[in-house]
Amino acid sequence: MATVTTLTIDQIEVQYSLSGLDDVVIQVQATLSGNDTGTTYSLTNGFLIAGPTLSAFTPYDDLTESQVAGFVEATDRYTTLYQYLTTQIYERKQPPTEGILPLPWG
Repeated sequence: MATVTTLTIDQIEVQYSLSGLDDVVIQVQATLSGNDTGTTYSLTNGFLIAGPTLSAFTPYDDLTESQVAGFVEATDRYTTLYQYLTTQIYERKQPPTEGILPLPWG
């Protein structure tokens, strides 16, 4: 089964005024979590958001969670952390190859 991931938006930082626009999203704090048949891992990080294009700007009060998630997913940081997350889950699913056993006497 493939890893199922979830992105949860925790906090949004804005610049109050930027290029004539109000309350422009500049950074998003989010938690990326994954689950692969019971093996889980999550991490929280800040994602710097690229400045908006004037024609595609959505006022802050009209933003949806899906739009903000899209801002995060468009960052290079998200791609890097997504790969890290799935690697961590894969490694945790592997059976151990070494460990400590109780002493064989007593």
